[in-house]
Amino acid sequence: MSNSLYFIRHAETKIKLAKPAREWNLTRAGRLSTKELVETQVFDKMDGIIHSSEKKAKQTANIFAKAINVETYELPEIDELKRSHEGSLTNKEYRARVRTTLTDWEHNEPDWESGEIAHSRFKEGVRRINIMFHNKNILVVSHGIVLTLFFSDLAQFRMIAFERWAQLKFLSWGLVRDNTVLIDIV
Repeated sequence: MSNSLYFIRHAETKIKLAKPAREWNLTRAGRLSTKELVETQVFDKMDGIIHSSEKKAKQTANIFAKAINVETYELPEIDELKRSHEGSLTNKEYRARVRTTLTDWEHNEPDWESGEIAHSRFKEGVRRINIMFHNKNILVVSHGIVLTLFFSDLAQFRMIAFERWAQLKFLSWGLVRDNTVLIDIV
């Protein structure tokens, strides 16, 4: 599994509480920030881009793919933690649910996938990526909660996963090779 996996959180999105989060689009600022990151050439040597099935991740991936001329692949296993609360939670209630999810990985908030199940699903996606490629540089575009779960587990920071999530910004990225965090995402 000697791929270098560059995990990145999607760009800033336009929140529309009446729509499921998986259907949200990038903001103009999010598209611009992605293009600016592309111009840094940090990701110029990618051999492929994997993105979740969510619209905002695909949009972010497509900006990179167009600029560096590589193929994109969709992988639902790296989707965000599954939750159905659209339009019914305040920001404070949402953050409280995320806190519970990231401090008690086995717990299921109502209508939410548990952190442990999301983490297992995400790890299966990473396993599949490592089967698809060999000795390649792969950009993986995903989401805040599942990236926090994955990196917190690998770096042995499960106890402070919520605090790590709270620091995570749009387009934050990290590097993992052979299940070792070489560049932390936070």
